[in-house]
Amino acid sequence: MYINRLLLLFAGVTLIFFPAIETWMFSSETAWYRPYQLWLLVVIGAYWNQRSRYPDEL
Repeated sequence: MYINRLLLLFAGVTLIFFPAIETWMFSSETAWYRPYQLWLLVVIGAYWNQRSRYPDEL
């Protein structure tokens, strides 16, 4: 199975900066929709990563 290098790099950077991201998302003066913005970025990134693959590719 091929692991996309950019996706692997993004996962590593996310793990390194997770405490700062968590503090930013759940601070008391933030908008209620901030966690949903992060998930929207994840969905868009997943779509962008998979858009160039062929359906018969394993």
